[in-house]
Amino acid sequence: MNSAPGIITDQVTCRFCSKQVPRTQLVGTPQRGFACQRCVEWHFHALGVLGGEVPKGCQCCNKPWDALKEESNGVEVRMYAVPKDGIYQLLCAQCKDAYVQKRRDLYGKTEYGADLKL
Repeated sequence: MNSAPGIITDQVTCRFCSKQVPRTQLVGTPQRGFACQRCVEWHFHALGVLGGEVPKGCQCCNKPWDALKEESNGVEVRMYAVPKDGIYQLLCAQCKDAYVQKRRDLYGKTEYGADLKL
């Protein structure tokens, strides 16, 4: 029985999301580390949202902006540009709250963390 060889691609781990990504979809240098195109695009999108752009959605749960608005039943939807894994990530309120709880080391000794009783 002769099996066909699998396709082997040169993959590298993204320093932000830790996913294996083909080298052709990375930016960076070996000295600093590589970032996948998706993480870099989301980072710049989060910066754009801070400057007034309409959000595409949540980077964590992948819900699009329209779905988040629809789920809100007419209540204003807030998005948060959170420094996460070394870049800004755009998170919905639910994902932001879960992330903040996990990162007591960052927020616990701040006024924000005190308000949340971290």
